[in-house]
Amino acid sequence: MRMRVAELTTYTSRLNGGVFYALTSLLPAVAQADPSVDMKVFGYADPHTEDDRVAWRPLLVEAFAPWPPRLFGYSPKFFPALVGFEPDVIHAHGIWTYLSAASLKVHRRKGTPLIISPHGMLDAWALRFSRTKKRIVSKLFQDEQLRSAAVLHALTVAEARAIRGYGLTNPIVVIPNGVNLPVSTASVDAPPWSAAKAGRDRALLFLSRIHPKKGLDQLLAVWSDFVRPGTDGARWRLVIAGWDEIGHEKDLRALVAAKGLGDSVEFTGPLFGAAKAAALAGADAFVLPSHSEGLPMAVLEAWAYGKPVLMTTACNLPEGSAAGAAIEVEVSPAALAVGLKKLSAMSDSSRIAMGAAGRSLIEQKFTWNRIGADVARVYGTVGARKALPDDLLFSGR
Repeated sequence: MRMRVAELTTYTSRLNGGVFYALTSLLPAVAQADPSVDMKVFGYADPHTEDDRVAWRPLLVEAFAPWPPRLFGYSPKFFPALVGFEPDVIHAHGIWTYLSAASLKVHRRKGTPLIISPHGMLDAWALRFSRTKKRIVSKLFQDEQLRSAAVLHALTVAEARAIRGYGLTNPIVVIPNGVNLPVSTASVDAPPWSAAKAGRDRALLFLSRIHPKKGLDQLLAVWSDFVRPGTDGARWRLVIAGWDEIGHEKDLRALVAAKGLGDSVEFTGPLFGAAKAAALAGADAFVLPSHSEGLPMAVLEAWAYGKPVLMTTACNLPEGSAAGAAIEVEVSPAALAVGLKKLSAMSDSSRIAMGAAGRSLIEQKFTWNRIGADVARVYGTVGARKALPDDLLFSGR
């Protein structure tokens, strides 16, 4: 007997950042693990939706042009289409948008069970961002939708604790994101950044959306001291790759200009496909100085390419430092400065070993086949109104 699962997301293309790359790998893995699960994606139409439909195959995608304000995502066609699909389960990826209101409305009418993946949006820093708007949305529908969920999905134990901290008592399952391991990088193109200049032949790569929560401003605050002549950092340059979500790149470029960092900082714009693979393969190390994350796909991808990682504790991947795959620091410019110095002081062989430890960690814990099977188990139990798998349930506070 087939089970219909409606997958709700916001942007249906690369504009959704890590969530897009996670879902376009996770959902086919779920289908492979349990062929009885019939999934369909519902979300926003955006400028890249048609180009990126191929990434969702074999899943069907219904994308609707949202009315202003675009980020809220209201479309009069969305709710009728969702009801017409007659889902047995609704899985909402993300909160704070009309998708939450629509899924709650179906739940009220039909009793359809809800699975909600906040993707880090209930972390303390994320809640402080646009606080007033979120308080309004919470009272209108968001809190009720969250309380109505049959299960909440956390990507990490830290996120599960943040969900409990928000006051929610629903069952929580902890299932991470994953990545696909590159088979080989032998034929990858040259990195999509300029040739080394001023002796800066080592590249520290940031590859994610450009947003205040990613902490690039605090990284740039200590970068000029790190790369000054006569230090280990003098050989390094920072490559910032990603799409500008809310105009934050302009602020960062102004900061680079004000500090005179033009010879050691380069913006490439967004990178996809072969260009993204070339960047990951060509970098000497990876950095993610975030204030808040659910579980960052960017770090997993860097490890998949065997790259050493410098990240903050807000990335919620303590297993990285435990496995010797990352330098993990607190969320502050001073802590990042210490991390940068530690990274630059390492020998080439030590950095290679750190990257290899990351690749091994991906192989052990973060492959999509394993994760897809776990999500399929959750769908089966929620759809059948049975008890959730004990090995996936979060039992802490």
